[in-house]
Amino acid sequence: MKSRGRKPDPDVDARIKQAAVTLLVSKGPSFTMDEVATAAHVGRASVFRRYATKRDMLLDAISVAMDAQVPAVPDTGSLEGDLLVIVTETLAAWNSPELAERTRQIFGEAGRDPAIAEVIRTAMRDRMTRSWAIYDRATARGELPPGTDLWLLSDMLVGLVVYRGLIDVPQPDPPQMLRALMRGFTP
Repeated sequence: MKSRGRKPDPDVDARIKQAAVTLLVSKGPSFTMDEVATAAHVGRASVFRRYATKRDMLLDAISVAMDAQVPAVPDTGSLEGDLLVIVTETLAAWNSPELAERTRQIFGEAGRDPAIAEVIRTAMRDRMTRSWAIYDRATARGELPPGTDLWLLSDMLVGLVVYRGLIDVPQPDPPQMLRALMRGFTP
């Protein structure tokens, strides 16, 4: 039996997805399906063929946007050097006023929508596990003891930056933050 209708066009798919991500970054989660269609230079029907609801599109756009922010895993030769790269890159994102505002809006949506919270949680955990090569190398060099709670270390590293970004207070100096994380506050 022959299928009806046209085959999906991967170029249209990509344009719609990119338009949704671009609007998410520029406007926050308040963008509309019509704005996506206009930005992608397609008709409304093309957008609705791919996404039944705006929420479906928003979930996909958040997932793509969060994945795009994952930098390459650094390898400076030391745990402290690698973590300094990660902290510096994470702080750079929060120090962009527009990106920080969009992130606060998206995290606000996560408080209202468990599916958005799950996309964020999954993306953040995936990002952290991808960077665990840093910890493997540090353990092999003797900089971390075997059995270190890597989730706790990762959460402490990124959690402070996200917390300060969400409540919009000044971010710490990357080397100062890393010294406190690695050595504590005692002399």
